[in-house]
Amino acid sequence: MTRRRDRVRAFDAAHPLLWDVALALLVFLACTSASAGLRTIGTPFLLVTCGMVVLRRRAPLLALAIATGALSAGVVATALAGEDAPWGYLAIWILLFHVGLRRKKALAAAAALAGVAALAAFAGAGAWGAGALGARAAALLPVAAMSAAALLAGAQLRASREAQQQHRDEAARAAAAAERSRISREMHDLIGHDLSVIASLSAGGQNVARSSPEEAERAFAAIGEVSRASVGQLRQVLRLLRSADDDDVLPLSPQPDLSQLDDLIVAVRRAGLRIDDERHGDLRGLPPAHQLATYRIIQEALTNTLRHSGVGTAVTVRVVARAREVIVSVADRGAVPGAEQPASSTDRHGIIGMRERVDALGGTLEVGPTAAGWLVRAVIPRQGGVADEGSPRR
Repeated sequence: MTRRRDRVRAFDAAHPLLWDVALALLVFLACTSASAGLRTIGTPFLLVTCGMVVLRRRAPLLALAIATGALSAGVVATALAGEDAPWGYLAIWILLFHVGLRRKKALAAAAALAGVAALAAFAGAGAWGAGALGARAAALLPVAAMSAAALLAGAQLRASREAQQQHRDEAARAAAAAERSRISREMHDLIGHDLSVIASLSAGGQNVARSSPEEAERAFAAIGEVSRASVGQLRQVLRLLRSADDDDVLPLSPQPDLSQLDDLIVAVRRAGLRIDDERHGDLRGLPPAHQLATYRIIQEALTNTLRHSGVGTAVTVRVVARAREVIVSVADRGAVPGAEQPASSTDRHGIIGMRERVDALGGTLEVGPTAAGWLVRAVIPRQGGVADEGSPRR
């Protein structure tokens, strides 16, 4: 049944005029069959009335006006000639439905009033000679009811389609906003850390340029290495943003996992931080999403420490993989005790990014000053978040 409906819709979309002509012909045949005693005078008026069905999608209000006028003229002409009036209600009802479907409420209401008034006259036309008001009223009510039902059905379908379209538009806007947020977070994680390392290495290289040329040379070589890696990551982001076809979308980069944590810590140590690295449990056995979140949290925390506390700051990085949760903490001892670190816009984006990653996995994040310095601590359940919404949030 669904395939047959799809084939009909496909044919209608490919040949709309042919479909409309065929429908108008079928309506004319149905109305001719229902018009008992139809003769020569009434047939042309009925043909014009049914022919307006061809314009039901292109100009429904105009088609309804012409059809109503033609049927009215046919009723008057056949009454003067003593013939039976043509029965063209089906065409009028179809046009009323399309007026409600394709026009705003004001136009639909005006069309309804005109159409119902004309149809009321048609319904009572057969009883004019006898003057039987009861018979005319009995004929008028069902015609008026069907006219109103046709108009309301079209208006209801139009409202339903508009609501569905609005829902699709809102979903598309939400998806676009989520994608922009994801790209912003990835760009911050990919490039922000490298820029902080480059700035620190540059400052260190300048300080030792005269006293220790060899150390300055190593610092500048490290700057070149980090810069090249950052440029490559930026190119991947730009290729993604330029991609118009979903099939051609490239990943931002091979997403890091905890196997790359050693390289991250070595790079930050080279930039000037003194890092104590503690890891407990089976970290390689964590799901990819947990490994990515853990890596990014450590990366962002070290970047902020390097930016605000500076070279020589002592930092403890601790990752514990337990049976039900993963605990990640980065604590530095370089800030003034009890004082908050500067809240630059970059920091806010970084903290927001960390919180989004942790929230997506159903975990909690704590960021703030301690008695010794500054602490970033995340607790992430092994089961939960987007992939397992039924698990409780911790």
